[in-house]
Amino acid sequence: MTRLAKWKTAAQLVAIGFLLAGEAGDVLFGYVTFTGIVLLWLSAIVTIYTGYDYFKAGVRHLFEEDA
Repeated sequence: MTRLAKWKTAAQLVAIGFLLAGEAGDVLFGYVTFTGIVLLWLSAIVTIYTGYDYFKAGVRHLFEEDA
């Protein structure tokens, strides 16, 4: 697992925490839901990138076995 994938997972977990706080968190700080949504979108973008990287490594591995 790459370091970027670990950071992505951490961002997802933090985003879930922010989103679970919901409206109560917004009453206290005003930016809790927005921060959770931004972290979730950033995680989604990194998921696409790391997924492509894993796919590329897997295809390379398949072709190495055939040779």
